[in-house]
Amino acid sequence: MVLPSTKKKFRKHLYNSERDGNLIDRLSGLPEDLLVRILCLLSLKEALRTCVLSRKWRDLCQFFSGSLNFDASKKLLKERDGYVESINRFFNSHKAATIYELRVCFDLTQQHWRSIDRWIEIAVMKKCERLELDFEPCRLNQRRDRENYRLGHKFSSSSETRLLTSLCLKHVDVSGWILESFLSNCPLLETLHVSHSEELTDISVCGSSLRLKYLHVSFCNCINSIEVYAPNLVSFEYRGEENIPVHIDLRYVPKLCDVSYAGQGDLPWGPNWPSSIPSCLATSQLVNLTLSIPHVGVFLSDIQPKFSNLGCLTLEFPKFRLPIECPAELINYGELITHMPLLHKFKVELEAVEADILTEAEEFQDMIKVGYQQSIEMRLVGLKELREVEIVGFVGAASDTSFVYFLSRVAPNLESIVINRCLPRWYPVDERKIMELDEARMFAYELLSAYRPKGILLGGS
Repeated sequence: MVLPSTKKKFRKHLYNSERDGNLIDRLSGLPEDLLVRILCLLSLKEALRTCVLSRKWRDLCQFFSGSLNFDASKKLLKERDGYVESINRFFNSHKAATIYELRVCFDLTQQHWRSIDRWIEIAVMKKCERLELDFEPCRLNQRRDRENYRLGHKFSSSSETRLLTSLCLKHVDVSGWILESFLSNCPLLETLHVSHSEELTDISVCGSSLRLKYLHVSFCNCINSIEVYAPNLVSFEYRGEENIPVHIDLRYVPKLCDVSYAGQGDLPWGPNWPSSIPSCLATSQLVNLTLSIPHVGVFLSDIQPKFSNLGCLTLEFPKFRLPIECPAELINYGELITHMPLLHKFKVELEAVEADILTEAEEFQDMIKVGYQQSIEMRLVGLKELREVEIVGFVGAASDTSFVYFLSRVAPNLESIVINRCLPRWYPVDERKIMELDEARMFAYELLSAYRPKGILLGGS
């Protein structure tokens, strides 16, 4: 917020008073090319707001060539028609020969295909480098199948798209062969993000000359396979529903160092999981790895090959039942990190659906014995590089408390354990129960502090 006194000083700086009392527009005296350069350093919203400073500035806004960010995702659905019309008016008066980026974020559907097609066509004709279409439905809008906007082939095959470096499609229906056409016609493309597409069944990202560095595919419920041959790919993320099997084949990814994986895919979750790791995880050059585990019963010891270069590991447990899973089962995941000699950060995200809160000191003593016994053999391996541990969703139950204690025992150089005591989604909005949960978590927190090794910092919110 700009204070009135600041506004007066700014206005005084821009204008000089003549003897007759009229104000001189000093901005209008600047060269047009300089004004256009200044405009391009601003966001679209800032550029439009500053139009009041000068008549000449207002006219030059038509030549804005920076990032056209039409993000109205927080607006109400009833404003949809006005949103579409405002973008149409902007493009009707836009005169710049180029634009850097086009972002359209609102609940739009196939019903608006004519306007959306026109926006894309104008953007690619103006040599747009980054294109993002995010048509996520509003909460109150229960969108039916085949209502998503469908991206046509005419854009993917157009020579005007050759300057695209980033393509992000959310809640946009697009087929695999259209995406492959984009990859063929966009030699500079480095980022490809596709989510919630109902038409995507198979995607092949293959080519020795591809510059693609970041590939993200999520919640495309009809997808069957993902094939990748990309010599410059450094980051790959797949997220999908647990009951939708997907075959992932990363055939050639020599630079891949960052993987995030959530969903069934070709992972045969169960006792034989370590012997059949998918290709996206069985690569020794990984530095960052995020895994979503369907249930705690999955056992991950004896994994081959070892993750010799992994520095950061995140495990997500979206269906964690604290009273059902015993401490020893959760501690089994601690054995996973023995195959990661360079691991320096370990993060665990627990989204509990039920919880048996730890409230008695006797329970803690029994539980700590489990963690201690499990840690004796592990200490022989030694996690000398592990410096930071973070537990998100800590509720102070026997399982998560013993897990924290176990980790503090097996890492001699551990510097901090961050306890994020966020309220689980399942917990009812009841002040008394929330207070009981907070008291139980603080009880576990205090006990852990008493047992922690020297130099360990227990913190969090």
